[in-house]
Amino acid sequence: MNKELAVVMDVAGTILRMYRVAKDIEKGTILSNVVTWELIMERKGRVLVVPQIDPSLMLSYHPDDRLGKLIDGREQLLEISCSSSPVSKSRAMAILAGSQAKIGDLIDVYRNVAARCPGNYITAGMIIDAQLQEVAYALSTGGAPFPGLKDVLATLKDMGADIFVASGDSMRSLAYLRELGIDLSRVYPVSGPMKKKEIVVNLKSQYRRVVMIGDGLNDLYALKAADLGILTVQQDTRPTQKLRQAADRIITNIQELPKILGGDG
Repeated sequence: MNKELAVVMDVAGTILRMYRVAKDIEKGTILSNVVTWELIMERKGRVLVVPQIDPSLMLSYHPDDRLGKLIDGREQLLEISCSSSPVSKSRAMAILAGSQAKIGDLIDVYRNVAARCPGNYITAGMIIDAQLQEVAYALSTGGAPFPGLKDVLATLKDMGADIFVASGDSMRSLAYLRELGIDLSRVYPVSGPMKKKEIVVNLKSQYRRVVMIGDGLNDLYALKAADLGILTVQQDTRPTQKLRQAADRIITNIQELPKILGGDG
């Protein structure tokens, strides 16, 4: 017999307010408050690579060391989160190994975010351009829960909902969610658009009703696949019309969620 309700949540921009910083490697410029998906979708062949390592590890290296030195021997800890078109992990690793980008580029964005968002949730990664055979951007992200999130999660649990997380981030950074009372066995890390859809579809075979809450284009297919797709614009990540049309509901605050799922919204 199927359970009643599964609620699947994205993390960045959905349950955590994010501060993202990127460094354009070619130009050497720092870009604040970027939308990761927009940088990836600027051209085909771009892929986000997420190292499942503590970002502070890079501080033990000299800033002028090449990025390849950071990943050497740790290739198994690197995952592809999402891409604008298919790029194999082996190709992405080869580009990283030969990249002219420096560890200092990653340190620059990490320190920028750490100064703005002190806490446990800080990630770092790279956007690779397979056409250019180079790292296009170094990227770091920090976040903190939206106000009232813990109360929302507690209310959903009281309603009998099982809460799942599907995120493009690494499990290392998502371990922070334990502090919010989220069961880490129900957390799916390094989940791109199709993986998120797969998670929703699989849960639909186990639950009478599956709800997906997300804020970005990487949530598009999961929103469509869910029994109820909810787009949140609390982070204001400039959702496209296609994304808005994919959602059954649009909310401006995560605190609206219990009322909607309780049947009053």
